[in-house]
Amino acid sequence: MPAASRNANMRYLRAAFNLGIRRGYLRENPIARLDFRELANAEVEVFTPKQVEKMLNYALEHDLALLPFLVLGLFCGVRPAGELEKLTWTSVHLTGKPEVEIPANVSKTKRRRFVDLSVNALAWLEAYRLRGGVMESRVTLYRTQNLRNHRRAAQEAAGIERWIQQGMRHTFCSAWLAKHHDINRLILMAGHSDAPSSSRCTEVA
Repeated sequence: MPAASRNANMRYLRAAFNLGIRRGYLRENPIARLDFRELANAEVEVFTPKQVEKMLNYALEHDLALLPFLVLGLFCGVRPAGELEKLTWTSVHLTGKPEVEIPANVSKTKRRRFVDLSVNALAWLEAYRLRGGVMESRVTLYRTQNLRNHRRAAQEAAGIERWIQQGMRHTFCSAWLAKHHDINRLILMAGHSDAPSSSRCTEVA
């Protein structure tokens, strides 16, 4: 099997055997005798500025409820699965210091963090508001499967053949770092414990 799949299966088995050890079913973990495969460092993939622009324009014109999901994913790097689906508008601070608060009960890492709202993000959210977008309750109105269907429609409208897993977060991280050159601040905003493996940067419209 591919190296990544082998390593993932070994991690699952290791956890299961460790449970067996704690419960007295066996004395040692057989996975400890095996080696994990070395993985080549793949270059981080991001969406292009034109793809970002097309997805946002599609949402603005045809699927307004999808727009905040795309804006906060692409311009703030909020994790789509889990975080964005739980986030509420009370955590989106548009006055004073514009920022998004990721509360501990929403954050994947269970640690609260704050992400700056860029001028671009504010402009798209203002366009959303002016079109009559709802800014109460949850930021993402669609539930998981329905959200995926709406996101795919925006993807197709932008001519994106293959959706990039973690592409919105990677796009934000790469663009922000290219503009601000502050890896430590980026780590805090992205909710990482250490620096990303790749520093590839790109600009996002």
